[in-house]
Amino acid sequence: MTGTLLRAAWFAAIYLLVISSVAPGDLLIAAVLGLAAAAALRPRAARGKPAPLPVRARASLGMALSTGAEVVRGAWRTARFCLGAPAEPGFVEIPRGDRSPARVALWGVLTGEAPDEYPVDVDDARDVLIVHLLDCTDPDAVRARHARADDRWQRKVIG
Repeated sequence: MTGTLLRAAWFAAIYLLVISSVAPGDLLIAAVLGLAAAAALRPRAARGKPAPLPVRARASLGMALSTGAEVVRGAWRTARFCLGAPAEPGFVEIPRGDRSPARVALWGVLTGEAPDEYPVDVDDARDVLIVHLLDCTDPDAVRARHARADDRWQRKVIG
């Protein structure tokens, strides 16, 4: 029950961030939509022992702060690109590894938050995640950053 309520609050917060409003009506709609989404997406069967709640809570906070920092860095890189800084736009393939479908979905949402990166595709045949960047001069660094985020935060939050 606690997990469902935490997910409902998370969904409601995302909704409020997207619409950029905290009007009373919007708060009510966010709460209803958050509860409905959390109830509908409740895990049906455990895929192993989940991480303890304090670990998931710390990882969620760390993931949110890390994503916020990446949004700021991405905005800076986008502004530089728009002002004519040298860059090489292109695609980078990131190994999917052992990411579950839920972790791949979380990866896509978090990656899409930064304005200079956009998740493009999940190639199941080659087992890679494809992301487009405004500057992919160092694809190995991009792969390492995504692997670090998965190991450090996403794996603990989703499992």
